[in-house]
Amino acid sequence: MDKKQWEAEKKQFNDTSRYNDIMDVPRHVSKAHLPMPQIDRAGQFAPFAALTGYKELLDQTAKRYRNKDYLSHSQLLTLTKQIKKLSKIWPWPLVTVTYFNGQNGYYEQYTGQLVNVDWQRQRLRFRDGSSVVIRNLKRIAVENG
Repeated sequence: MDKKQWEAEKKQFNDTSRYNDIMDVPRHVSKAHLPMPQIDRAGQFAPFAALTGYKELLDQTAKRYRNKDYLSHSQLLTLTKQIKKLSKIWPWPLVTVTYFNGQNGYYEQYTGQLVNVDWQRQRLRFRDGSSVVIRNLKRIAVENG
């Protein structure tokens, strides 16, 4: 996280002045229902725990993604600018991308000719039909020739 982003988040989350009108208002206590026992409260925040295999699925996904290096905001902006610049080149350039493959949990390289940047689905699409998620990109380089 760069300094500018840190300052913006600090300002946003530390400034509670817009809530001053409700800060000292007493908490609502229902007259129609008894308060929920504290031991039952935690259960309402874990609704997916009842799904069979959900925890194992989360553990497997976490294992695959522990190798991923998440880009900082400034790195992501730089990469986005680079992609926008590439999308204006005609014919579309041959590029080599280094990206995180979420299926196997490792970084891979792919070389192909760009044919579309799908900003709505956040994907780079290539001539052979393959695509790469923009958020999984680490590097993109234009091939000469």
